Amino acid sequence: MDYIKSHIKKSIFIEAPLSKVWQYAANVGNWQDIHEGLKIVKQISGDGGLSSVYKAEYDMFGKMVPVNIEVQQSELFPDEFIMRAAIRVDTVDPAEDSFVRQNYTAKAEEGGTTLYSESIQNIPYVDKNKTFDKEAYLEKRDEMAQQAIERIRLFCEE
Repeated sequence: MDYIKSHIKKSIFIEAPLSKVWQYAANVGNWQDIHEGLKIVKQISGDGGLSSVYKAEYDMFGKMVPVNIEVQQSELFPDEFIMRAAIRVDTVDPAEDSFVRQNYTAKAEEGGTTLYSESIQNIPYVDKNKTFDKEAYLEKRDEMAQQAIERIRLFCEE
């Protein structure tokens, strides 16, 4: 089986206090406004913080597939925050070594906040006709990661 592996890191300075960036970026319920192709269906457990689980749908290769998003770490400190989530695609065999991780961290700076985004992906795919362009897909993921942090910046600077 072929796998798509990517590790994308982005950062952006946001002219807004850490608390406002935290309230928006660390709230999985907002991710449908942040991440292209993601639709949050509902929160199924938790209070939005650690161990909360969300049902969602994600546009994967042109097909909407069900996914679960679980908050694995969600901590706000006086000068920084950490938010890590594991995303499982329901259609992928759990025995496969597949995963998606979305992490947001931020540090308070003079005049605002520096937000860091890290997206790690290892998902299997089948391309019987050999028409899938991995390079184009990886370029699109990089572009989407940049757009996501830009959306967070725009919202927080309003």
